[in-house]
Amino acid sequence: MSEIITGEIVNEIGEAWYTLKVDGTKDPTGCENISIVLRYVDKSNTVKERLVSMATSKTCDAKSLTELVLSKLRDIGLCTEKVLSQCHDGANVMSGVLGGMQKILQEELKREVPYVHRFNHQLHLVVVHAMSSDNTLENFVSVCNSLYKFFRKPTVAAVYTGEELKRLLDQRWTGHLATVTVIMKSFEHIVHLLREIEDNQTSAAEV
Repeated sequence: MSEIITGEIVNEIGEAWYTLKVDGTKDPTGCENISIVLRYVDKSNTVKERLVSMATSKTCDAKSLTELVLSKLRDIGLCTEKVLSQCHDGANVMSGVLGGMQKILQEELKREVPYVHRFNHQLHLVVVHAMSSDNTLENFVSVCNSLYKFFRKPTVAAVYTGEELKRLLDQRWTGHLATVTVIMKSFEHIVHLLREIEDNQTSAAEV
């Protein structure tokens, strides 16, 4: 099924130029999971973005990532000469002007391939800096994170009756919204359980 869908995407791209968007995240085993997304204009002049591959690598250096991405593109039948631009986050392994993926990719393709720092990542950095200047907000987020960790304890989760708390992800501000939304909805359940634990000397109330 994956091959059929990927084949359809490749056919839709055809000879069009495309932007390469790459991002990665480590899984619990320490392997880097790399998403390869292409942005292009189809024959009806519609801008589209499609995930074409999820690759896995045990090495996270820029050279290895570049070789892996180019290899995956060629494996699915795409011409790497049609890479118009590249869009990654600001991590040095991706954005480095001397040894980052964006630089090595241009060396491999032997031409200029403009690099764009992902706009939503830039916006995220703006939000991070804005929040870090306000101690009240930082404390609030810290409490939300502590609640999530505490309510995951099996003995606590077994008696909690509210909605499941969401994990805070530093890189995903939609996660902060989801966390606060659940806490607001289940506020009475959370307070009730915390008071019960406080009164119960066997529940390590100091936690």
